[in-house]
Amino acid sequence: MQPVGPYRFTEALGVCQVGTAWWAIDGQDRLLTVAVLEGAAAADPPWREAFANAANAMALTSGGQRYVNADFAAAKPWVAYPSEEGMGAQRLFETLGMDLQPAESEAEVLIPETGSVAGPPQPVSGAPTSGTPSPTSGAPLPWAMHAAVPQQMSSPLPVSPAPQPVSPAPRQVSPAPLPEQPRPVSVPPQDPFTAPARRITPSAPPPRRRTGLWVGIAALVVVLAAAGGVAVLASSGGKEKPQTTASTSSAPPLLPTTPPESPGVEPPKPGAWPTQWPRFKERDTVRTLNLDGLGFPVKVPTNWQCTLAGRADGYVKYQCGTTATGAQALGGEVIVRSCPQPCTEQWQSAMRGVEEAWGAQWIRSGEYASYAEKILDVDGGQRHGLVVVAYFRSGEDGAIDRQLVIRMTSPVPEAYQLRRFASYVRDVVVF
Repeated sequence: MQPVGPYRFTEALGVCQVGTAWWAIDGQDRLLTVAVLEGAAAADPPWREAFANAANAMALTSGGQRYVNADFAAAKPWVAYPSEEGMGAQRLFETLGMDLQPAESEAEVLIPETGSVAGPPQPVSGAPTSGTPSPTSGAPLPWAMHAAVPQQMSSPLPVSPAPQPVSPAPRQVSPAPLPEQPRPVSVPPQDPFTAPARRITPSAPPPRRRTGLWVGIAALVVVLAAAGGVAVLASSGGKEKPQTTASTSSAPPLLPTTPPESPGVEPPKPGAWPTQWPRFKERDTVRTLNLDGLGFPVKVPTNWQCTLAGRADGYVKYQCGTTATGAQALGGEVIVRSCPQPCTEQWQSAMRGVEEAWGAQWIRSGEYASYAEKILDVDGGQRHGLVVVAYFRSGEDGAIDRQLVIRMTSPVPEAYQLRRFASYVRDVVVF
């Protein structure tokens, strides 16, 4: 049965005595590995603390691995890692002294039906120990859906005593080979969960992507980067990843690692920012957030949340919106990334060309900004989609050096909320 979380779980990567590592995809078809703490360990406070501490220690340690999302307060705590940076979920369990075993498609968890948390495992690098957690007896929690909790990025914590493994009385699972090339599938921008089922069925292969356009854009980025003597984009298995070399010039931007399903129609049509779009008023119940890395404040309705979804040098991404799911979901991505200097029109066009825009026509709303809107057909229903790509100045020298991407969807009657948010950001950033 699928765990609870903001992802679609496709199949189990492996199981151990305290949990399961999963292959999963997010709402933008990006592949992740997710570690889920289960059974007796999920109900044991020392194990829960050690699970969170190990994830934070990996993120803070030199040569470690960052996570993009986590919920340590859930009934079954989980941590999600980007697949392009390695098997983060597997590495987390190894940090806890647990070795993953192959799992069948139904992904039975190697947790004793009854038993206790016994002697501690041998400590491994990245998870220093300073004591032994107290044993916890009793039956594990059943493999069932628990109530969803808003996902929050946990603050890094010092590493605490390493936990003790569940006593070795597991149910046997017939080995099955790990997937060689797990591939994401296209998922509509909505609640990714399916109804609870006894088994997890591997996802179907993804539809054919517009790789020709992506290759052309990648080639343009290579030419632009070569002109500055800095870097190239390396292509591997249909995914492009930025690689930089030492140089005094600025490096290429951290672009999406997969091509968009439906980029916007180029070139942008001449236009202007819609003056009829609503703006926040004094009677609106709102709050102002200063999100680390964006470089500008964000005003949102009080029922919105903004959660850090990714961060790297010259790149930050937040998920902002309501906690509603399915057809009532509202919100999406707010991304800021560096634009190489000088941030020429060629760079701006190339960076805009790799953004998902549902095939809508770009409309130029100023010298450094474009937007696109479209009514999306999702599972027999309709949603409103809005994407804005703009470039702005973050320093005092007056040079355009940052790209802003706002990509959100909502029920059609709630489109005013997306437009109001985008108009506020435009007024603050000035593009």
